[in-house]
Amino acid sequence: MRLKRWSALALAGVITAGTVLTGCGAADPEETVATVNSIPISLGVANFAAQFTAVDYDTYYMSYFGQDMWSSDPGNTGKTMTETVKDTTLDTLEEYYLLEQHMADYDVSITDDEMKAIDEAAAQFVSDNTEEALQALCFGNQDYVKEFLRLNLIQKKMRDAIVADVDTDVPDEDCAQKTFSYVRVSKTVPGSSDEDSEDEEEKTDEEKAAEAKEKAQKILDEAMIGSEEDPLQAAADKNDANKSTCAYGAADLSEDNNSTYMELNVLEAVEKLGEGEFSKQLVETDKYYYVLRMDSLFDQDATDRKRASIISDREDDLYDEIVDSYKESADWTVDDKVWKTVNFDTIYSKSQAAAEDSAADDTQTDADAQTDESAAENADTNAEAEK
Repeated sequence: MRLKRWSALALAGVITAGTVLTGCGAADPEETVATVNSIPISLGVANFAAQFTAVDYDTYYMSYFGQDMWSSDPGNTGKTMTETVKDTTLDTLEEYYLLEQHMADYDVSITDDEMKAIDEAAAQFVSDNTEEALQALCFGNQDYVKEFLRLNLIQKKMRDAIVADVDTDVPDEDCAQKTFSYVRVSKTVPGSSDEDSEDEEEKTDEEKAAEAKEKAQKILDEAMIGSEEDPLQAAADKNDANKSTCAYGAADLSEDNNSTYMELNVLEAVEKLGEGEFSKQLVETDKYYYVLRMDSLFDQDATDRKRASIISDREDDLYDEIVDSYKESADWTVDDKVWKTVNFDTIYSKSQAAAEDSAADDTQTDADAQTDESAAENADTNAEAEK
């Protein structure tokens, strides 16, 4: 993951639940941890960037992965989470410092007023946080916070400049979206109560699937004869199920280009429907039975979101292309001995207000990319973990 941008740098109320970093506590923050084209990057700045990321990991992910999170490999990447975050931190810092070295190419600069705002934000950060947190995050030195804020502002300005000339013309035919509603019933998920769960465990897969099909058929039958404003919603509610929606475009009807979370046979079935029409047959996949209704043959809001997503992808592609070209020609070295002193022995937690602010920022950033399934899987928690 990339480090947070300027808008998410308000870490008000961060505290530590445990001791300060054992490794960095004995290290010299002015040591050079890496150089990019002979420009030194201090351990103090790199440590702050790494710890800044660790705050969110401790706040939101430790409840999922447990207190051995930093030594585990939850993504099966062959690296511990500590190694992954540290690698990403250095990669991002290389990117930011390279962007700074190319500011003149895009006539980008930082104004005196912007530097004043950075000074004020860094001072506020120091004021808002405990001494223990500050020692772990930035060795108690406000200058490292200022430098990180400065780099984030440079990145934002450079990205804006790089993507300024991206083609934003996306015709409707390239982004038109249809929207349908669906209720899906799992063939395997047991009942909600302990008694139901025990009963379900005794049933065969065929019996569970048959019950799921019966439930889905009941929802379909009730929805098709319902008189409510939204009969599918009413039928779902009555039968302890959830109604959801999905938008898709013509490209998604190809296996290679399907960008939705829906199986292709579901999209193919709904594609045959007219506006407001139900599929008179359940659609079966390996895991579910689906009840389908076509809601809109041209959803303007979904189309606008798709257009914005296509433009955003074009911007990302151009930005990544430019940054990659900078990295290919850069002289980049890392002092592994110095970098080894950085660890995540301190367990961080945020105040409720800070956690909610950060979660709101993340939700806005990720809104276009999340599906109803991934949103549930990535739901934020505010649980605090003790070291």
